[in-house]
Amino acid sequence: MFARVTVDLARIVPNPEFGDTEVRFVLLHVIEERARHVGHADLLREAIDGSTGE
Repeated sequence: MFARVTVDLARIVPNPEFGDTEVRFVLLHVIEERARHVGHADLLREAIDGSTGE
């Protein structure tokens, strides 16, 4: 499914928040959000058990 959706990154898709948007923008936004939440989870884990990442 992912490979099929990302064949044409310049394709325009409807986006209720930002208006019509390129697939490239949507993909970048998803990656940024995921990274942000992973960082939050790391902070919570460190606060709970005191261990740090690599």
